[in-house]
Amino acid sequence: MKFFIGLTTIWLASTVVFAAVEVLPQDPAVTALGIESSAEQRALFREEHGLNDPPVTRYLRWAGGIVQGDFGTSIVSERPISDELGPRVYHTAILALGGVTLSVIVGLPLALIAGRRPGGPFDNTANLVSLTLHAVPEFGLGVVLAWFFASELDVLPLVSSGIDSGNPLGYVLPILTLGIMGVSYVYRFSRVGVIEAGQAPFVRSAALRGVSPRRVTTHHVLPVASSAVINVVALQAIVLLSGVVVVENVFAFPGLGTLLITAVESNDLPVIEAVAVVTSALLVAINLFADSLVVLLNPRTRRTRG
Repeated sequence: MKFFIGLTTIWLASTVVFAAVEVLPQDPAVTALGIESSAEQRALFREEHGLNDPPVTRYLRWAGGIVQGDFGTSIVSERPISDELGPRVYHTAILALGGVTLSVIVGLPLALIAGRRPGGPFDNTANLVSLTLHAVPEFGLGVVLAWFFASELDVLPLVSSGIDSGNPLGYVLPILTLGIMGVSYVYRFSRVGVIEAGQAPFVRSAALRGVSPRRVTTHHVLPVASSAVINVVALQAIVLLSGVVVVENVFAFPGLGTLLITAVESNDLPVIEAVAVVTSALLVAINLFADSLVVLLNPRTRRTRG
């Protein structure tokens, strides 16, 4: 059922994106040929690319191409959009996965420690650091990290453009920036999950039976906290993707974010549509995967679904 809801969501998103692009005053013929082009040249361009067809016909042709993996052709570079989307999606996926992994590795243990004694010195300090990180914009943190690691220490490249030529160090600063920004979200929501799990009857019952604190944490508290982490990552997927766009542009990272900004600046409408649809599909996939993972990690949820 959720799968069909996801497909419906992607279809609605594609429809909204196409309609939004349709109402823009920008003429694709002018974008492709330039303002110096003549009216006859623009009319010929529209005829060759089917821009004179009714909107419904063009939408069905565009949507049918997407189903077959054909996102059309860029009106600026005149290259197939699919050829450029593949590497961009791959790079952005590595960046997002690396940032989320780093935020979970750091944020979840901090939440487990702080949640055991709410209001204690460690909890108060961690909350202060978390709120401070939450207040710092992604580009600000990225600039600081670039200044320290690239300019002062000279151990990492300042920009990530070398990734396409096989330099993996270009991933480090963007992943570090996105991961540090994600620690705040993971910590705060995981902390709530740890506190709630610690007050649950099944945890108190396990402690009264003489179960060691470490086993209580790993077998009872951690699954609940992990569910909270997965839920927040899924719910904040839009925030994470917007953060990816900012981080990619700070470090000239060759991902979907920089492709979108370039397309907006050059009024390349087909590329904008393609990136929007791919982003919508990624959001749906993340939420479906997160929901399935929560069921697997949380025994209570698994029994309820069963």
